[in-house]
Amino acid sequence: MSRSLRYLLTVFLVSVFGVAEGQSRRLVFMPQWTVQSQFAGYYVALEKGFYKELGLEVEIVHPSASNSALNALKDGSCNIITLQLMQAMISIDAGMEVVNILQTSQRNSLLIIPRHQDISSLEDLKGRKVGIWKAGFGELGYILDKEKKLDINWIPFINSVNLFISGAIDATLAMTYNEYLQILACGIKPAKVFRFSELGYDIPEEGLYVMAEYYRQHPQDCEAFAEASRKGWEWVRKHPEEALDIVMEYARRGHIKASRVLQRRMLEEILRLQCAADGGIPTFTLLPEHVANASLLLRANGFTGREISYSEITGQ
Repeated sequence: MSRSLRYLLTVFLVSVFGVAEGQSRRLVFMPQWTVQSQFAGYYVALEKGFYKELGLEVEIVHPSASNSALNALKDGSCNIITLQLMQAMISIDAGMEVVNILQTSQRNSLLIIPRHQDISSLEDLKGRKVGIWKAGFGELGYILDKEKKLDINWIPFINSVNLFISGAIDATLAMTYNEYLQILACGIKPAKVFRFSELGYDIPEEGLYVMAEYYRQHPQDCEAFAEASRKGWEWVRKHPEEALDIVMEYARRGHIKASRVLQRRMLEEILRLQCAADGGIPTFTLLPEHVANASLLLRANGFTGREISYSEITGQ
């Protein structure tokens, strides 16, 4: 039976038997960062009852500075997380078997943003100080550095653009939906940005992941969570301002300072990244060619010691 057919059958069985009999299966979901519109579809799915409709009692918790979503998944304190494709593949290579149950991102959002106008080409980055996240997400930066022989001086930061704004570094890695928007909001308009998607590194990023053992033991719950999450994102696309209301309320509850203007721009960019480069509607599907391209880059640059196959990462 194909995964898509099994998916539809699972949702049917869950909705008919699970909900009809009043059964509710509890699971904990952890996005990979603090409250923001990057995760709007999941907040909407919870608030609009989409998870409940499919028999799930979902709790959304966010990671702390000392405990990442990936660590929480590994130690069993949550059941489902968001995770970038490359990080998932590195984890699999290290022996942590995770399975992708829904792929939201279809395009890469990574940028290198120069602070100084004398950086107009990749060659100009040679030996320069470039900011990179301590928490990860910078694998493609290291790969670009190695393949282009740039000898970049990487300067780690946690979650701020302060180093960039102050001029303490020459450039920074950034996401189009996050740090780039913060930089623009500070009144800095970079004369040049280097988009990884245009440099031959258009590797999709975020998806939903579970431990392989959990997937084998609870396939209906995984499929139901994926279906409800997809429905949440489809609702967000049709009702962006109402979705922002929900995001801002989550931020208020979590004591997170958030600008609605920045959150709106983030959401617009997240929704753009969910579509393929040639447009169309989101498929929420991880493609074999994306896995193959990512696996090739990771293995060639020493991040993994073997090929990670499509069947392995999708549990098929």
